[in-house]
Amino acid sequence: MISSGGKNLPLFKEVEALISPLGLTLIEVNRSDVKGKVTMRVILYKKDGAISTEDLENVYNAVYPRYQVLISRDLEMEVSSPGIDRNFKDTLEFKAFENRNVRIYSNAHSSYITGVISSSDDESVTLNDYTIVDKKEMGKEITIPFSDIAKAKLDGGLK
Repeated sequence: MISSGGKNLPLFKEVEALISPLGLTLIEVNRSDVKGKVTMRVILYKKDGAISTEDLENVYNAVYPRYQVLISRDLEMEVSSPGIDRNFKDTLEFKAFENRNVRIYSNAHSSYITGVISSSDDESVTLNDYTIVDKKEMGKEITIPFSDIAKAKLDGGLK
């Protein structure tokens, strides 16, 4: 099941404040502490095009120095784009990936539903030009409650 509320976590808010002035959207940030070493992973998205190596470098240069000072142990940081087939981990990703193709497994339909994300709110996502794969049913628009989604992922390219 896809979680919600990731955007409300303190680490997410801190990193988002550092990168939003760069015109990028934070998709995920996580931190793991193992044997005296801290690893941070930052996943970004850019609505108006592909993320460049310069974008990744700018985010690294904005985030790394702050956490290097805050963390008194070895810090390893990875900054990357979500990839074309990203598995969704949080409901906030539906908003970030509007106008992108998605593949959702719906418990109610017992099938995958593919389509283009047209909008989302706190409760659901709306897809345009959808197909319920197992039923070979197609339509213009469908709204799927988040509680009905078992898993979701980006489905290749842009709209």
